Amino acid sequence: MKWFLQALIVSLVFLSAQARNKPVSQSAKNDEILVDPILHEPSFPGGQKAFGRFLSRNLKWPDPDIDARGKVIISFTVEKDGRLTGFKVKKGMGEPFDEEAVRVLQKSPKWKPATKNSKPVKAEYMVPINFTLTY
Repeated sequence: MKWFLQALIVSLVFLSAQARNKPVSQSAKNDEILVDPILHEPSFPGGQKAFGRFLSRNLKWPDPDIDARGKVIISFTVEKDGRLTGFKVKKGMGEPFDEEAVRVLQKSPKWKPATKNSKPVKAEYMVPINFTLTY
């Protein structure tokens, strides 16, 4: 009996986790439940750690005379084929830092595009790029 209760609890936890991952909406027709299409965000090839390595290898301090720290937030579009386009500075630190952040993202390899129902789709994405001097 104890194993049955444990199995029941594990099943309920699994089913409730699955239900949270699928947005559900109701249609007006026959109170049918429809599952919304699954959308996966775009990603850098190799994941977040690889993106961090790419930034650290390619990002240059724009002006050695400027001693500043901060974050530049850039938005862009990841096209269906993984190309990055439409760069916009959402939050900047000033022209040399903003330009450097955009320059590095323009050098980026193609990303894994967003998918909807397992098909690539164009998607907007935003990333913060931190500028910090390390001694």
